[in-house]
Amino acid sequence: MLGLHAFWAVAVVVCTLGGLWQMGVYESRQDEAIDHSRTEGVVDIGQVWSVGEAFPSDLSNRTVTVAGRFGDAADQLWVVGPATDGRAWIVAPFWVDGSDAALLVVRGSQAEVGDLPDVPTGELTLTVSLQPSVSGAGPLDENRVTTSVTVATLLNELPYRLWSGYGIVTDGSPPPDGATSVAPPDPDVSWTVGLKNLAYALQWWVFGAFSVFMWWRMLADQADKQRGTSRPVT
Repeated sequence: MLGLHAFWAVAVVVCTLGGLWQMGVYESRQDEAIDHSRTEGVVDIGQVWSVGEAFPSDLSNRTVTVAGRFGDAADQLWVVGPATDGRAWIVAPFWVDGSDAALLVVRGSQAEVGDLPDVPTGELTLTVSLQPSVSGAGPLDENRVTTSVTVATLLNELPYRLWSGYGIVTDGSPPPDGATSVAPPDPDVSWTVGLKNLAYALQWWVFGAFSVFMWWRMLADQADKQRGTSRPVT
């Protein structure tokens, strides 16, 4: 009996660890798919979107390059709202080459609103993660603060024609001094990526649960025999 107890204990441990291992592989496959989605097919913004066009839903979290130059530093603004996790985003207009409009880009974030930082000069090529405009923000206050990047509202606040979405800078221009980069949301990845590993994990845990049941059944049968009774066979 001691040997059987040891066998089942080992079986439960092996099944638990096997399930955790396969779940780790599944999560790694998901992470790889997210990384691949971020970098796959990075093209110039003009190849996938046009100024004056409504923001296409399939461009949400899409990474593109944008060539052009920053607008005036005084035209920057702060965003402090639900999307910023209590921090202050620094948002700047970026004139896009080949268009007569500016794309609002998130340059970075800092703990609180302060003086507007300087902007880089000259021609730049930024890598940005495209995001749809968020509705509901009011006009800029006296400190140039609003609660979200709402393009329809900011059209009345800035002397620019604007693209209908915005971008989060991931490369091409470091955050201003004292600020940190803003991480864009993860691209949508189907839960079925790595599905085989997820199924293996569940399979391991089902085996482990069955081992526990058989262990309990064996102990119950032995206890019945000790009491001089027996369970009916099912």
